[in-house]
Amino acid sequence: MSRIVVLLVLALMTLSACGAEPENDTATPGEPEAAAGPVAGPTSVLPGDIATLQVAESPEVGPVVADGQGYTLYLTTEDSTTPPKPTCLEPECTLTWPPLLARGGQFEATGVDRSLLGTVKRPDGLEQVTIAGHPVHRFVDDEQAGDATGHGTDGTWFAISPKGEKAAR
Repeated sequence: MSRIVVLLVLALMTLSACGAEPENDTATPGEPEAAAGPVAGPTSVLPGDIATLQVAESPEVGPVVADGQGYTLYLTTEDSTTPPKPTCLEPECTLTWPPLLARGGQFEATGVDRSLLGTVKRPDGLEQVTIAGHPVHRFVDDEQAGDATGHGTDGTWFAISPKGEKAAR
């Protein structure tokens, strides 16, 4: 249901933008990161922010890595891990699976082995958090912290464990 709502909102925004005056997209020297804006989709980490990671216990799948708000993070088996390369790049994907962003490996990680953490540069220039080489994402249909409703979606999306693997259950 929420995917349909997101698509309808996008369609309305596109239609209303057709008659609107163009916006000035130039940034002042002090705000280049703000002008870049976040990737499409609801992500709580903006470009340049420090990503906060923690281990959480999901009732559905067991121990998982979550973001700073307690939302489960996911990997997709379609991504390459050696070297890390995300495949969820288009708005149709990033609106459902927003990437977790952090600039230059800026992390606060509780309970996660720091040697597993890194970033990968996306084609838009933003840096996405990786765990054991897996670019990680949130799932838009997780309504509250601890949800793992995206686990197993399309047989390719799985909650990520603290070891950087698919969650056990």
